Amino acid sequence: MRDSSAASSLRAGVELANLDELSLKFVVYNHLLGSERQTVAQLPGERECRFGRWYYAQDYGAIQGLEHFRQIERPHTAVHEQGQAALDAFDADALEVALDHLGRMEEANLEVMRIVTEVVDHIERGNGA
Repeated sequence: MRDSSAASSLRAGVELANLDELSLKFVVYNHLLGSERQTVAQLPGERECRFGRWYYAQDYGAIQGLEHFRQIERPHTAVHEQGQAALDAFDADALEVALDHLGRMEEANLEVMRIVTEVVDHIERGNGA
């Protein structure tokens, strides 16, 4: 029962964090579509978003040792970097460059989601945490 509760808690935390990442992407898309046009758009850093706070939290020590879990950092950082690069390119009127960064942001986000699914599946099978 305790393992089931831990897995459910982990999944809930991940889902909330994923929603926050979707809202980050929403900000980028809205800016590029012109509905949130501002002079300078700045995304939060990868440690400042909810996903980053979840990822770097101390209370998930058991899963932080998993190889899959450690693999999340690089693509998660890329989501933020590519999203910001898309905003910066768009603001510099470099639409093609912005679209390239947008595609890279999406690829990185898909990689994060793939790895997170593997981590959660691993935990739910009772192999960690």
